Amino acid sequence: MAKTAKRRMHDALRHDVPMRPWTVLAQDPGLRDEHGVVTTEVWVPAERLERGPKGHRMHVIDYDGSADLFYRARDIEIDHDPYEDVHDAKRLVADCYFHQQNVYAIAMSTLNEFECALGRPVPWGFDDPCQQLKIAPHAYADANAGYSRESESLGFGYFPDDSGRLVFTCLSHDVIVHETTHALLDGLRPFYMKPSSTDQAGFHEGFADVVALLSVFRAPEVVRQALRPLIGKDGRIRTKRLTLDELAATALGTLAEEMGQAMEGVPTAALRSSLKIEPDQAHYTSTRFEEEHDRGELLVAILMRAFMETWLRRLAGFLDPKLTFIRPQLVVEEGCNAAAQLLRVVIRAIDYLPPVDMTFPDYVSALLTADIQLNPNDTKYGYRGILLTTFQQYGIDPASHGRSDGAWEPPPNAASLSMAGVHLERLQREPTEVFRFVWENRVALGIDADAFTRVTSVHPAIRVGNDWAILRETVAQYVQTLRVRADELSRLDIDRPPDLDDDREIVLHGGGTLIFDEFGRLKFHIGTGVRSSKQSERLRSLWARGQLSEALDTSSLISRMHRDRVLRLAPSPSGVW
Repeated sequence: MAKTAKRRMHDALRHDVPMRPWTVLAQDPGLRDEHGVVTTEVWVPAERLERGPKGHRMHVIDYDGSADLFYRARDIEIDHDPYEDVHDAKRLVADCYFHQQNVYAIAMSTLNEFECALGRPVPWGFDDPCQQLKIAPHAYADANAGYSRESESLGFGYFPDDSGRLVFTCLSHDVIVHETTHALLDGLRPFYMKPSSTDQAGFHEGFADVVALLSVFRAPEVVRQALRPLIGKDGRIRTKRLTLDELAATALGTLAEEMGQAMEGVPTAALRSSLKIEPDQAHYTSTRFEEEHDRGELLVAILMRAFMETWLRRLAGFLDPKLTFIRPQLVVEEGCNAAAQLLRVVIRAIDYLPPVDMTFPDYVSALLTADIQLNPNDTKYGYRGILLTTFQQYGIDPASHGRSDGAWEPPPNAASLSMAGVHLERLQREPTEVFRFVWENRVALGIDADAFTRVTSVHPAIRVGNDWAILRETVAQYVQTLRVRADELSRLDIDRPPDLDDDREIVLHGGGTLIFDEFGRLKFHIGTGVRSSKQSERLRSLWARGQLSEALDTSSLISRMHRDRVLRLAPSPSGVW
C-alpha cells in the first residue's frame, strides 16, 4: 500500500482526533534501506502553525549562534508535508526546511507521548510554563546538544566528521527525543535539576536515553533494519535465533553501530555501551557505577534488557515447537508493541516518584505502582515481573518493602486523615486546597513543622489502560526546605561530611507526591522528609562531588553533562569527532 493510501486510511480511522502525520528520519541519515534513507511518520497534534514551524507549545527558531546566521523558515503551505516520498539522503541533509520539520515533528510527538501516558498536559520547567519551548536546529558549531531552562530552549549542534562532512544532531531521531525528554522531565520534576545523589544526577541522562531508544524502536522501519542480520536468504527468521543474546549481540548491536556513527559522545546510541553491561547484583553498589554518567547507563542497561525480555515474551505465544521459522513482520510488530507499551510505563512512573532526592529503588517502585494502578491483570506478558526481576539482577530492589510485588503501599492511616474544610473539586486543581489538606494532616503525614512547605503543583489525570479501563487521579507535589548550620546536623540525626566548617549553611530539601483517587481519598504519599536517613547519603555524595553549594549554576547543566560524557571517551587520533 502506498504511503499516500495509508495516510488516507489513517485519516479515516482518526478523523475524530485532530492529529497530523509528518515525515521524519526514522533514525539518522546513516540508516538506509534499498530505497535510500529510512523515513517514518510521527503523529503530532494538528493546530494552526506559523512560520518556524511555530505552534502553541513549540517554536523553531533557526538561528546559528556560531555563524551569526538566521535561516529563513518555510512560509508557504506550512501545514503541508512535502517530504512524504523523499528518500534522497543528500536532499534531506541539505534542506534546512526539512531540518526544521524534523526537530519540530519529533519534539511534538515526544510531548504528545508524555501527555498520553500521563493523562494530562505537561508544563515546561521555566518560569512561564505557557510559553513555547524554543528549538534551534543549528544552534552552534559543536558536537553537542542540550536543554536550557533559562533560555527556554533546545539547542542542536553540527560538526564535521573525519571526512569533513557536516553532521547535524537535529537529524538524529534519538538525540531530539533525548533533549525533549530533559525539558519534559524538568517540567514534571524541577528539583531533579538540583544537586542530589548520584542516582538523581544519573537519572536525568539515563531516563532520557531510555525514552529516546524506546521511541526509536516503536518505528517498524527501524526494527526491520535491526533484524536484518537474523533474516535468512529465504526471508524468514529461524526461531532458535530468537534469544536475548541474539537480539542484543546481533540485531540491536548492529543497529547501535549505525546509530550516529560519527556522533560518539553526543547523547545518542547509549545502547552500544549499555548492552555490554551484564547482570550482576554487585553493580548498583560497586565503584564501577558510582559516577553519574555510569549510573545513568546502568539504568539504560536494565530497561533495555527488560525491553528485549518482554519482546521475547510476546513472541512466545506465536512460537509453535513444530515450526522452525517465523515471519520477520511478526517479530517486527511485536518488537514495536513491546517498545510502545514499555515506553508508556516508563513515562507514567514519573507521577509516582518523590519530588526531590529520588533514587533508583524509588523508580522501581514507581514503575510497578504505575502499571498496577492502570493494568491490575499482568498475566498475559508479565511486564511487571520482568521489570522487578531485571532490576534485582543488577542489585536494585524496590524502595517499598511492604509488598511482594514491590509497589508503593497506601498510607497506613489513610482512613483517619482529616478532610475538614477540603472541597473535592478544588482539591483536584488548586494548590491552596492541597496545602489545606497538608496543613490539617501534617502530623499524620510526618511533615516537618520547622521546614518551609509549599505545594508546587496539582494536576488531575485521566489515564486509559490496555483494556480501556479509565483511571482518574489527582497528582500533587509539595516541597520542604530547611536551612541549618553544619554543627546542627547531629541534632537532626544527619551525618556530617568531614572537614565541614561549623558555620557552613546547609540547605535540606524534602517533600512528597500525593496521589488522590477520584473521590479525593489519599492513595499514596511518596516522599522523603528533611530529616530522613537519605539526607546523610545526599550530603556525603554532594560533598564528595563539590556540589554542596546551593549557588551552583544550573543554566547549562544538561549541556555540561553531555560535554562531560564526551570528554570521558577516548578521542580519535586526530582529536576530531
